[in-house]
Amino acid sequence: MQKRSLLLTLAVASALGAAGPAAAAAPDTSEWTCSKCPFDRGYRAEVELGAAYVDDSSAKFGDYTGLDDEGAYVLAGAEGRSATESGYVLEYDLRDLGLDSREVLIEGGHQGRFDFQLFYDRIPHTIWDTTATPYRDAGGTVQTLPPGWVDAGTTTGMTALAASLQPVDVGFDRDRYRAAGGYWFTEALELRVDYRRDQRDGTRTQLGSFGSVSTELLRPVDDATDRLDATLRYQGRGWFAEAGFSGSDYQNDADRLRWDNPFNAMTPGGDAGQMALAPDNQYYEFGASAGMFGLPWNTTVAVSFASGEGTQDATYLPYTINTRIATDPLPAANLDGKVSVTRADLTLSSRPVDRLRLRGTVAWDERDNETAQRTYTSLVHTDLIPLPGDRVNPVYGYERLRVYGSADFVVFDELTIGAGGEYRDTDRKGTAQEVPGEELLDGWGSVQYRPTGYLGIVLKGGAKERDPDDYDTGVAAANGQNPLMRKYNMAYLYRSYGELLVDIALGSLPLTIGASAFYGDDSYNFSEIGIGSGLDRRWGVDLTWAVNEKVSAWVTGGQEKIDVRTRGSSVFGDPDWFGTVQDDFATWGAGFRAQFSDDVRLEAGYTHASGDSDTRLDGVGAGEFPTVESDLDSVWADFSYALGERMDLALRWRYERYSSDDWAIAGIGPATLPTVLALGADPYNYSVNYVGASLRYYFGPRKLALPE
Repeated sequence: MQKRSLLLTLAVASALGAAGPAAAAAPDTSEWTCSKCPFDRGYRAEVELGAAYVDDSSAKFGDYTGLDDEGAYVLAGAEGRSATESGYVLEYDLRDLGLDSREVLIEGGHQGRFDFQLFYDRIPHTIWDTTATPYRDAGGTVQTLPPGWVDAGTTTGMTALAASLQPVDVGFDRDRYRAAGGYWFTEALELRVDYRRDQRDGTRTQLGSFGSVSTELLRPVDDATDRLDATLRYQGRGWFAEAGFSGSDYQNDADRLRWDNPFNAMTPGGDAGQMALAPDNQYYEFGASAGMFGLPWNTTVAVSFASGEGTQDATYLPYTINTRIATDPLPAANLDGKVSVTRADLTLSSRPVDRLRLRGTVAWDERDNETAQRTYTSLVHTDLIPLPGDRVNPVYGYERLRVYGSADFVVFDELTIGAGGEYRDTDRKGTAQEVPGEELLDGWGSVQYRPTGYLGIVLKGGAKERDPDDYDTGVAAANGQNPLMRKYNMAYLYRSYGELLVDIALGSLPLTIGASAFYGDDSYNFSEIGIGSGLDRRWGVDLTWAVNEKVSAWVTGGQEKIDVRTRGSSVFGDPDWFGTVQDDFATWGAGFRAQFSDDVRLEAGYTHASGDSDTRLDGVGAGEFPTVESDLDSVWADFSYALGERMDLALRWRYERYSSDDWAIAGIGPATLPTVLALGADPYNYSVNYVGASLRYYFGPRKLALPE
């Protein structure tokens, strides 16, 4: 098969293009006035207190919202601002204090001198609430089976399983703490510091294997990541210089998991297993950048350089906890891992004439894995079976050069054309890989046409070709791979794509319409085993109608279809089966906003979303899998009524119905699969009503709003 002609496709694409989305229709602002825009001085605040009720429990409905349990919730929040004539400002925003998805923001400062920000939020990630396990201390680092447990070769023989099951929820909370601020030593010299800490606590699912049998466990999540960024910037007249530091420190208090084997041990001593989880690690980086602007031809030039190092020295676990298996000493106490990262880039933008804008970037980056390579002589498979031969830990790195450029030319006021491209050369370093390097060429063109202030059209398109080096079948064979297989991220790839964007403004109604369409075609022309092709099509439409000064409405809709074709082999040779995956996603919705009077406001909307995924195999083991389906209907309404000058009544209602059918988990209980002790999660299906009522009280003047 011959390669497609990239140059021919680029020639066609240059007539189509790739620019940013068309700008919205520009309104006539010549007669706009702002007679009621005073500076926001003094103190004002808004306090909200109320209650809400959810009529059913659902992990999916409560995912990221904290509304996962049936029952009552407290609605509490506050917002305020204080500003002095001398320039000091303090603001706070406290949201959903009665929910697990709460948020706190406090910020302030003095203009031109300093500013600061304190932030906290919690996001609950509720995954399953239909699961059960026989393990005690589920979610801990050591999980044991209950007294009287009966081992068996399959789950059907575990006679104590049904009586030992206890319900467990799967999910974790993420808490983020942030403190940031800036200080101006002079008008030109600024220091900024940003510290963030993310903590996670809870559980996730994890498979633990003993040879040919497996157990679905609740592995613990108990970790924290600290990040610190600091920059010092000097802004001169026509130039700037900046130096900075970035650091990240990850600590995992649950870095291992040990569990009892619920099946009959295949070998003596195989009654328990142990696995390592994510290890502690650190990354630190120093960088500098500088630039000049206002050069001839309206040119701006910027350069940057950064160098960093990541380390990992967590203590090794032993080869096995099975005392019946003899092992050699480990070659080291820990990995002593180290990866160095270096990058540099040069960026230039220029406008030599009013109608022509040029942009370009040259970037180079290198990742060098400096971890020591050692020989490990006593590998053990799932704490049961010693593996013959020695293993040397691989080290992977790369060196990459990227060149990017684009040009936009205004042919006349209504028409702009553009073209651009990217060249990327990657060389993989360290342990040999099947493909030692590759080149990528991506080119595009664009046409932007705006005949009036009420109509804008952008047409863009291009093609990309990834050309890998010769495939090393020796490396593939050493890794136990079919020499005909090509990994999708290293295989030859040809992609053609195009996009259409349209926006229309009908001022007489007034009505605005935005529409978009995208087409992408991926071809892995030389992959005999692996992904063969991928096709992506999507479209979307948004409509907004300002019925009058008090009422507006909107409608939106869209669809995306993705088709992927794969070839495989069941005999470690030529392809003898072919797979097709077809995904179809659609969403649409509508809503309105009405201000019936100064005291009464109503907003309401409806959203529908659906998704289908079909998988089919032809050839050896041919067959069609059941369709994976999901459907969502969501209706919501917010109503507010002014009880007085300083108090509002707010009412909320939300109804959500979600149904799904997933053959991979539907009907799979703890004992359904003979060789897998499962948690027994059910596909998501729920129907939930949420109602809430609260009072808002205002101190001082109400929050200023921009004129509509």
